[in-house]
Amino acid sequence: MSLENEMDIAMVELDDDDNDDVDGVMPLACANDLEFNKTIISNDKTSTSCHNSNGVKISAMIAGTITASAMQAGVVYTKNLTCKRMEVLQLSNDGAVANINSASVPTDATPSEFRLELDTHANMPVVGKGAYIVASSGQTADVNAYDPQQGTTKLPIVDAAVQYDCPYTGKSYVFIIRNALHVPSMDNHLIPPFILREAGIEVNDVPKIQVEDPDVKDHSLHFSAGDVRIPLSLHGVFSYFPTSKPSAKMLEECEDIYLLTPTSWDPHDPNYAHNEAQMLDWQGELRAPALRQKLVLSDIEEDAAIAAACFIGKVETLAITSILDRQASDNGDMGHSYAAVPPSANEIAAVLSHVSPTLDDITLCRRLITRHSLGQFQMSVGSTCANSDPYLFDISTVSDSHGYGVATKCGGHSKGPRRVSWRDPLVDDSEQVLLDDLYHQSVNGQLDLDDKMVSALDAGVINGVTPSHLSKIWRIDADTAKRTIDITSQRLVRMDNPKLSRNYGTNDRMLRYKHLNEYFFMDTLFATKEAMKSSRGHTCVQLFVTDKGFVYVVPMKRESEVLQAIKQFAKAIGAPDAIICDASKAQTSQKVKQFCRDIGTTLRILEENTPWANKAELYVGIIKEATRKDMKASTSPLVFWDYCMERRARINNLTAKDLFSLHGSNAYSSLMGEEGDISALCQYDWYDWCYYRENKENFPFNREVLGRVLGPSSGEGNEMAQWVLKANGNVVPRRTLRPLTVDEQYSPTEQKKRETFDSLISRRWGTAMSPPQVSENDDDPWEVYVDDDELPRHTPEIEDVVDASGKVLCQQPAYDKIINAEVLLQNGESLQTAKVRRRSIGPDGTTVGKYHDNPFMNSIIYDVEFPDGTVKEYGANIIAENMVSQVDADGFSLTMMEGIVGHEMDTAVAIPKHDKHIVTRSGQKRLRKTTKGWKLLVKWKDESESWIPLKDMKESHPVEVAEYAKSRGIDNEAAFAWWVPYTLRKRDIILSAVKSRIRKTTHKYGIEIPNTVEEAIKLDQRNGNTYWHDATKLEMFNVGVAFEILDENQIAPQGWHPVTGHLVFDVKMDFTRKARFVLDGHKTPDVIGSSYAGVVSRDSVRIAFTYAALNDLNIFAADIRNAYLQAPSSRKDYIVCGSEFGLENVGRVALIHRALYGGKTAGSDFRNHLRSCMRHLEFDHCLADPDVWMRPAKKSDGSSCYEYILLYVDDVLVISDNAESVLRNGIGRYFDLKESSIGPPKLYLGGHVRKVELDNGAKAWAFSSSQYVQAAVKNVEAYLNDKDKYSLPKKAETPMTTSYRPELDVTPELPSKEAAYYMSLIGILRWIVELGRVDICLEVSIMSSHMAMPREGHLAQLFHIFAYLKKYHNTELVFDPSDPVVDESKFQQQDWTSSEFGHVMGKQELPPNMPEPRGLGFTIRAKVDADHASDSVTRRSRTGFLVYINSALVYWHSKKQNCVESSSFGSEFCAMKQCCEYIRGLAYKLRMMGIPYQGPAYIEADNQSVLANTTIPDSTLKKKSQSIAYHMVREGVARDEWRTAYINSTLNEADLLTKQLPSGEKRKGFVMNLIHHIFRSN
Repeated sequence: MSLENEMDIAMVELDDDDNDDVDGVMPLACANDLEFNKTIISNDKTSTSCHNSNGVKISAMIAGTITASAMQAGVVYTKNLTCKRMEVLQLSNDGAVANINSASVPTDATPSEFRLELDTHANMPVVGKGAYIVASSGQTADVNAYDPQQGTTKLPIVDAAVQYDCPYTGKSYVFIIRNALHVPSMDNHLIPPFILREAGIEVNDVPKIQVEDPDVKDHSLHFSAGDVRIPLSLHGVFSYFPTSKPSAKMLEECEDIYLLTPTSWDPHDPNYAHNEAQMLDWQGELRAPALRQKLVLSDIEEDAAIAAACFIGKVETLAITSILDRQASDNGDMGHSYAAVPPSANEIAAVLSHVSPTLDDITLCRRLITRHSLGQFQMSVGSTCANSDPYLFDISTVSDSHGYGVATKCGGHSKGPRRVSWRDPLVDDSEQVLLDDLYHQSVNGQLDLDDKMVSALDAGVINGVTPSHLSKIWRIDADTAKRTIDITSQRLVRMDNPKLSRNYGTNDRMLRYKHLNEYFFMDTLFATKEAMKSSRGHTCVQLFVTDKGFVYVVPMKRESEVLQAIKQFAKAIGAPDAIICDASKAQTSQKVKQFCRDIGTTLRILEENTPWANKAELYVGIIKEATRKDMKASTSPLVFWDYCMERRARINNLTAKDLFSLHGSNAYSSLMGEEGDISALCQYDWYDWCYYRENKENFPFNREVLGRVLGPSSGEGNEMAQWVLKANGNVVPRRTLRPLTVDEQYSPTEQKKRETFDSLISRRWGTAMSPPQVSENDDDPWEVYVDDDELPRHTPEIEDVVDASGKVLCQQPAYDKIINAEVLLQNGESLQTAKVRRRSIGPDGTTVGKYHDNPFMNSIIYDVEFPDGTVKEYGANIIAENMVSQVDADGFSLTMMEGIVGHEMDTAVAIPKHDKHIVTRSGQKRLRKTTKGWKLLVKWKDESESWIPLKDMKESHPVEVAEYAKSRGIDNEAAFAWWVPYTLRKRDIILSAVKSRIRKTTHKYGIEIPNTVEEAIKLDQRNGNTYWHDATKLEMFNVGVAFEILDENQIAPQGWHPVTGHLVFDVKMDFTRKARFVLDGHKTPDVIGSSYAGVVSRDSVRIAFTYAALNDLNIFAADIRNAYLQAPSSRKDYIVCGSEFGLENVGRVALIHRALYGGKTAGSDFRNHLRSCMRHLEFDHCLADPDVWMRPAKKSDGSSCYEYILLYVDDVLVISDNAESVLRNGIGRYFDLKESSIGPPKLYLGGHVRKVELDNGAKAWAFSSSQYVQAAVKNVEAYLNDKDKYSLPKKAETPMTTSYRPELDVTPELPSKEAAYYMSLIGILRWIVELGRVDICLEVSIMSSHMAMPREGHLAQLFHIFAYLKKYHNTELVFDPSDPVVDESKFQQQDWTSSEFGHVMGKQELPPNMPEPRGLGFTIRAKVDADHASDSVTRRSRTGFLVYINSALVYWHSKKQNCVESSSFGSEFCAMKQCCEYIRGLAYKLRMMGIPYQGPAYIEADNQSVLANTTIPDSTLKKKSQSIAYHMVREGVARDEWRTAYINSTLNEADLLTKQLPSGEKRKGFVMNLIHHIFRSN
């Protein structure tokens, strides 16, 4: 092949000339590894890109077939050579081929299968002969050589379709490629992966052979919309998937159609590069999402040339125009002012259908794109019966009762007085008049509204029900919807054995009704007086409920119709074994009892004042709430509440539930023993629009009339019949109806028709959005439909957005409460009082930030002025946090004292020095106790000064005042002499005791710990073992990987810093000895930021175990071997070797390359290394607990959940359906795991773990501290063997002696060594409490408050606790995931509209960045108690509360309150506040962990006054001392974050955390309710 000139790369330019032909000639393609937007130099020649007339640079990368036989003017042609891919084709001056990197395969036959290859360096798709061209854009692309003397070749830009036949599923798919270059002679197709991703397709183009651990996601394309995955193959090194050319029939009938390319895009848009550059900061690190600045590509103007590709054909345009002109001519209107609904709609459709007898490409393209946009919903539209009038309503049929005159049509003008029609947008009143006239004419029978509500469309085939659709119309989650579809039928299958209950007659009622082996609970539900009667005259409903949740409702006109309701229930459902009801007169009448006896049913009457025993009471609330949600979402009139309730009861019975008694089924199947059918419920939402068939005209011209669906009809029509609301307000059963099509939903004419329909309905039945006016004395009639549980709806951020009550959202108040406030803020190195001056103004002249009613979510920026005149900017949330932190419980400022700077004595009042003594009756001289007449000048942290009476300063700052008096020489004054010496002496005693304990601890877990290697050797010799020696040897062997020991006399490199280190000895939780080589981090400078390793919180661990049991997930644990040593060090340090490195290395320099314990950055180095590994595994950390890592996953059964990894330094816990794989193949890739530790957890954080099965059949995880407790007791007994003073008590039925008060103990103080042992025992006991021993939580908390100065009596009581643990060591804390039984009747939600929290009623604030909930969720419960003034010295009260998720106890708290309360009301309110604060944090944690939690939490307490003040909206606080707790708890109740109810103190287990209960049944019962096995024989 001779080559005369050189050619590098062909450039492509748009050409608007439609007359150019391709002529079957295809120039050579561009390179695969070069880009058009870069200048390309070849043989000292530079090429530049071309532009079209619009200035848009268009480049194409083409590969194709060279079809000519010679090369002309520098363009290479060859015959019958098919180029599969060209990398670079460069021709030299002498005609030789410099480099051809391609796979060229000559071929003559036309293949039936074509490859669609991924071209990574192309920027436009290219289609060949194997594509069906469905539309042409009318544009061509010029292919130019770099030599300007060469000619150009034109290529058309088209929309094409290819077919993919999946070899695994057998399904066929059609893929649409928009704006592609068409090369008719090319065998294959090319598409850039970048374009695929822009179209929303997930592209994984790395071959599986190059992935270390491949899975099905690798080397594939994934369409998220239909969950379709296409595996890619390799041709050489190029990725592709096989396609074929679809037929026209295939394109018409295929329902699986997807777009491979975006509709339009500019490959040279600079915003792609800008957005990519914005992902990294100046250091090359990834920016946080909030800091990235993006240019939105969708805001760019669409290319006019590409937009011109969408056009209407000339034939269609002429046909439509001529028909409309003719119609206008008939009406005398030559100005082309066409009516809203032209009467010739059918004629237009008929003409269009005859213009193209076969489906043309343009129409096909539109249909394909529309079908894809509508999400595989296929629809064919044809005219059936259009209105014959030019207007929706004929104005000539409206009476002239209002004096507007009569309008007659004549050339579009009216004769006589002009009448303003309702279509006039300038006049609103006339439209109302017209609607009133239409309504009255329909009422009087003068007008048939069905004639005006007729459909002009006919829909196609309706697809089957999908989980997403069912979830939407039933208002259930997607997983429940999917399970519901799986366990029900949706096509009304006829049974082979139809019911024969009515095929014969009998007088025996026991044989007439089907007998049910179930108990039913019965109760009456009344509508509110505002809702009044329903449209059918009903005022109440009789509910029949089973314990498995089956609900049957019978609407009644009055309560006395209970007997008729029972008869209807028996006929429709059957006769149960028993009906249980309360003692109301209507339900227990003699006739009711007689009928129940006749059908073989026992009527059982509940005891009075026991509503909790009637399960129907629970479902009264459930059905009410569900009905409220339906009616609120649809804004249907109140009078249809009975239809809605009947529909909701049927949905409840057919919904799949997670109740253990249902075994994954629903209530209907459990009761009736047959599969439920949802055919009549799965298509329409409540009050949904429909078109129903009205047979007023003969076939085939049956009309479709607009209506609203009110649910399946019972007793009328067939099983598919629905109650339909007509435009005249009547409700009729209809079996033939259909939902609105997409065109009808968005058609302006149809929308106007629906508005008219609603207006007519509101005139007869009213509307939920516009209730009638009521007097001020009446209650709000819409209170019953306020839905407190519904999540807040998304509100678009537009101007003047209002909520449901009409309040403007995000509206800044006219008076800003923060401006002029004074608050302590950081200014330099000191805190100073600053004043908030004004809101900061941004560069655009507007306020910076966004206002929010909650000050902690308010992001407005304020200018704050300090005393020196400095003005700084602070956010409103920062100001609010500082304000709250600087006030007490009453809201008063808590300024911090800097020092006492002066004093003043009022000689008229103060006792003089010479009179400071008094003489007692016995003649003894005593110091006078007085502080009268003395004031101290105090300087505060905010630089202010104030005079404070001595009596107040003595109580708040006794040591500071005593030191001041001593330094000023006034300590011998009468006001100081009686107490200053004692205070200073007490201070010295405390300091000396504490200082003696600052030195290194001597014991841990009761085992003596050495301080040096020499001491360790001596301890081994004394104990007769080598524990410490073996630990030292093992540690130096393990730590050796962290060091690089240099040669002798070799110095450290420049830039490395010297550090020192030593061995530290420790005892682990399993009491094994451990030596650790640590650096002396206290001698190195502090680092910026956190320097700690991650420690997961204990409640996160308990939540994870409960979540795993609830969702049937596996748990695996492992320990990372030498965790810190596996992380690289971020510092450059070296150490001079000591004797522990071996005698041969003493004095040498060792470079430290790994993180070592003791280093300032060791913990953070390991944590950062661990975090990077977790992110590489696609785990994200939970924002509520950074050491909980999570990622979405699918279980083997297809249900969704989260996988969790919990990190406690080097202990790893994995919760997943494939936990072992995640541990070994995930974390095991980065860290060396101890093989013996891998498996289901047996020992975690000191406690034994096992999986148990409860009595109710539920699987749960249990924590046992028994082994740890026994080991701890054994160590204590070993310590006491050589102690004569102490011993374990023989009898210990309670943790401490019940009458003992540690604050009153006056026994001698412990010496320093025994005091250290006391603190060691406290540490053991506190960890035992964390492991689940709730029964000693109170006692350990009490004794922990005496660690500063423990006494002999305190230590003796610790031994008493260990004696109790020795006797009762066999315990387990079980994380029971079972759903709790909550008596909803106790937790009634009140109407807070008129209270101070009315604006937040029912509005729980969800985290804006919370992940999508997955799996089964939790219910939060809590029990609270307080012991008023329990401390005999300080009279501070004690708080105690227990928190459960479902039935699992996850948190327990017992602590002395920070302030002294004067009443039990105050102490109980403080306890309630502390519990609510924890619940708020727990709810946040659950939501941020992706665990479903809807709320509210249920809190029980035993103080009636506190509960009354929290639940009654109109209550008033009489004591300001509890103001913060009062308002905080009440606001949460108003928001429905929690609800409170009363519990008798004999049933409140929280008493165990506030009072030392004596041994007896009460304490024993409480403990047995919390922990298992404790009192069984050991």
